[in-house]
Amino acid sequence: MTASAALLPPAFMPSDYGPGLRPHVGEQLSSMISVPLTDLFPRFEPAITAGDPADLDRVRAETRKSLANVDMSKIGPGDSVNILASEHGFGLMGGWPYAEMVKTIREVVIERTGCRKVSLRLAIYRGFREADEVAEHFGFEEAFEGSVHGLGPFDPGVEVDTAIGPMYLIKRAFDGSKFIHAYYDDPREMYFNRLLYKSFKSFCMSYARYETRSVYHSLFGNRSGSIIPRALFDSDFIQQRYAFSSVLRTTPMGVIGIDATTDLYAIDRRITKGHLETYGRMQRLFAKIEDCVAIWDGGRWGYYLHGGGLIFGTLLTSHSDAFDLDKPVVAGFMQVPGAPINFSRHKALRGIVVNQAWVGAGIPYVTMPFTSPMYIVGEEQAKLWREDPTNPLLMDRATVVDSLEQGIAMACEKGKTDKLIVFDGSYGHITCNRSMADLLMARAPEVEREVADTLLPKWMAQRGLA
Repeated sequence: MTASAALLPPAFMPSDYGPGLRPHVGEQLSSMISVPLTDLFPRFEPAITAGDPADLDRVRAETRKSLANVDMSKIGPGDSVNILASEHGFGLMGGWPYAEMVKTIREVVIERTGCRKVSLRLAIYRGFREADEVAEHFGFEEAFEGSVHGLGPFDPGVEVDTAIGPMYLIKRAFDGSKFIHAYYDDPREMYFNRLLYKSFKSFCMSYARYETRSVYHSLFGNRSGSIIPRALFDSDFIQQRYAFSSVLRTTPMGVIGIDATTDLYAIDRRITKGHLETYGRMQRLFAKIEDCVAIWDGGRWGYYLHGGGLIFGTLLTSHSDAFDLDKPVVAGFMQVPGAPINFSRHKALRGIVVNQAWVGAGIPYVTMPFTSPMYIVGEEQAKLWREDPTNPLLMDRATVVDSLEQGIAMACEKGKTDKLIVFDGSYGHITCNRSMADLLMARAPEVEREVADTLLPKWMAQRGLA
């Protein structure tokens, strides 16, 4: 094993939704190490960047290379074009690779088409300050000459006829004559989307009004829900305005390139195959963890903090194989109609220590302290959680600790474990302690054989992929 002292994760965007940035776990604890993913799975290809700002030139070059083959004939000099970007792209590797792709798209469109009216639309969840924070932090106001607007699910909508009935999109997203779907392939909630048409998800979860978004998120199951964004994408309203897609491609190693074309279905097939091969191995490795304490150490919501390219939510649900479509239900409340609501969590997770993370702002964690003990470092964070209306009972059960070390000690004692894994935004490696590293190294060969020989062929066949 070539583990090193803990590597620093990509820099985070300061935000009103989280505490003031504090030293990372790897800076505070000398016992933490970084395990390269290539030690676990040697067949993983190198990335062009795992979040190092010095690698943005590569992202820019890859974006230009991919866009060179895209048909932009739908865009004329007199058109107005909206580039649609979605919030979670700015949580990948510090957000800079995604931001660089978005800026480069604008440059190339102006050069290729002569169209000067190219605006940015930042699709945000419910955090009404987040779009302004993103625009300022990533320099979008300057790059787009002030033509930047945030949009959210409660903004004015527009009714759209689809093959399955009327739905509602956000009007501002489509107030230009054309739009460009600027996306990212981060599988994130793989236990919900299950890699079924993931590339279309933002047409519902980013570009749609709350009424339509809720149908996808709550009324449909976590397999059938994919019909909603596809119905929106295939509608006449969208197709009359759609120019092309440009998608930031990743593996657990980091960014591997840009996939741009007018055929989003083709992009989705390529992404699905790549994700099953790479994220599938990591997901099954997480399933081999029998006991551990997880540490949140990032500048996003806890569910969505990455470790080794997978979000914390994957650890919560890894006891079930999310990619096996023979299982109709794998996680949470998106399940068979009429069945009891299931908030069960992976029993291997013995505790959560919050070194730093955003509070809810619409994302409910309220069941978490009931299933996994939660330790929040510092009164500053505790105050934010107490004031979060989305999680009114969380602080009744969470424990406030004075230091990271105290939180870890209490969590490990109560959970009867000595294994620590950190979700700090890292790609290409996992930040953990030695006992966790030893476990991962011991289990990886078994996972490699299981995925290569049995699971991957099954997953691919279930999705009609060769």
